[in-house]
Amino acid sequence: MSAVAQSASLASARSAFSGSRKALNSTKTVRAARSVAAKAEVKEIHMPALSSTMTEGKIVSWLKGEGDAISKGDAVVVVESDKADMDVESFFDGYLAVIAVEDGEMAAVGAPIAFVAETEAEIDAAKAMAAAAGGAAPAAPAP
Repeated sequence: MSAVAQSASLASARSAFSGSRKALNSTKTVRAARSVAAKAEVKEIHMPALSSTMTEGKIVSWLKGEGDAISKGDAVVVVESDKADMDVESFFDGYLAVIAVEDGEMAAVGAPIAFVAETEAEIDAAKAMAAAAGGAAPAAPAP
């Protein structure tokens, strides 16, 4: 096909689409507005496994107190493992509502050591959740 014939063919193809583009632009789609309600939650801070051999950890000290605002990445507690003492950071934004394992106490890896409420209004709900859970299950005492 010659260059002139290709050009004419493209021009006719373009003109075929130009009318449909106007037709698409002239129609309007109206969607009903949706309301999205986010459900706030109480989250748990668990005793982390700071080494591959760690089965329990000791709370050396809490860096934040109950009712303190915390953000993702804030160091909230110092945990003693079988190898070293390490700061543990929060994975959540909110308020440190309940400390379930106090300074000097032991907890098994994975056990909840604290509860975080997203808002100040949920602190009471977090306290109720901690009471229902009975706090963290303490680790068995060493022989």
